[in-house]
Amino acid sequence: MAADRALHLVLDLRRKEEEEAQKIFVQALNETARCERQLQQLKDFKAQYAQQMEHSGRQGFTAVQFNVYQDFINKLDAIEIRQAQELEQLRLVTEQRRLQYLERQKQRKIIETLIKKHELERQKAEQKAEQKLLDEYVTARAARRTQV
Repeated sequence: MAADRALHLVLDLRRKEEEEAQKIFVQALNETARCERQLQQLKDFKAQYAQQMEHSGRQGFTAVQFNVYQDFINKLDAIEIRQAQELEQLRLVTEQRRLQYLERQKQRKIIETLIKKHELERQKAEQKAEQKLLDEYVTARAARRTQV
């Protein structure tokens, strides 16, 4: 009985740990999705800017204007590289968080299984005790009948 209480306390703790791990995992997923959106927006902006540069180039512009466009494209490229690296790092962190969540979930399920096993063992012991009492009652009753 005390063991069951202790297991239920451990189960409560495991549930809280699992909920916290799930919360952290979801935050990592959201952060990764945010970074993916930013990277896509950056790529879209860079493509639009390159089109604008090409269009302006057809109409003719000076070497200084070309250098300004080119410098800006180079800066966008550098930002894109950093953003892609950040995204890769976030994906790794998200995978770690997912594995931590799954581990917490597994630990909770182990405790739940153990509690169920203890409950079944307790029920079997009760049934066995009831059967023993019933057998003793039947035996005692039969003994009284033979004495009469």
